[in-house]
Amino acid sequence: METLMPIGQFATASRLSQKALRLYGENGLLAPAWVDPDSGYRYYRSEQLQTATLIALLRRAGMPLAEIRAFLRAPTVERLDEYERRAVDEFAEQRRVLRYVKRILKEEPMYDVVTKRVEEQPYVSRSRRVHVRDLESFIRSTFTELGDGDAAARPFVLYHGPVNHEEDGPVEVCVPKADGDKRLPAGEIAFTSIYGDQCNFPEILGAYEAVFRWAKDHGREVDGAAREIYLGGDDEELRMEIAVPLRT
Repeated sequence: METLMPIGQFATASRLSQKALRLYGENGLLAPAWVDPDSGYRYYRSEQLQTATLIALLRRAGMPLAEIRAFLRAPTVERLDEYERRAVDEFAEQRRVLRYVKRILKEEPMYDVVTKRVEEQPYVSRSRRVHVRDLESFIRSTFTELGDGDAAARPFVLYHGPVNHEEDGPVEVCVPKADGDKRLPAGEIAFTSIYGDQCNFPEILGAYEAVFRWAKDHGREVDGAAREIYLGGDDEELRMEIAVPLRT
């Protein structure tokens, strides 16, 4: 009969807790070689130690369990290189966010929020659920797909739900056109103007906060999707208005 290691001995050898081993078994990463049908006690083969070590190292590197499971099915250096590139990008984004939070603590950004009346605007659009990492490319490609709009109007984006690293909208990218099949209602909006780095995530969150705070402080109710109105051309520094429609 094959010699197996009880879970306690295997946990010691692999430097993983029995709780972790049970979790990895339940998630299809490291199933025990045999489970005693009477006691439910788990046993492992010694050659499974290498898999346990790989799992422990990949978890240490922050890889999610689902991705580890896929990696173990086809463990290649190329997969690790791809994950490393994504991890570096995510770490850089985390540092950007932390630097922005430090700026907020040191000095509160100032935004001038004003109101204006806008007329009804026909437009064409494309909608998609998208996280913030893919937001810019979706907006740019959709503006290109939809083509030039009316000369006197500016393209805009409507946010029908939060967009960040966990939530995905949906987002509606819009180009004003006289023969458009959709209508942006006329009404009053509160807005603030931003440009350059203020248009990047997470800095842009300060402008949204300012507009929504203005509405609350002035007893006005937001009535519809928040929007970004793009003012800058291709050869200009990016400029936009962050706006919310107000109930009258």
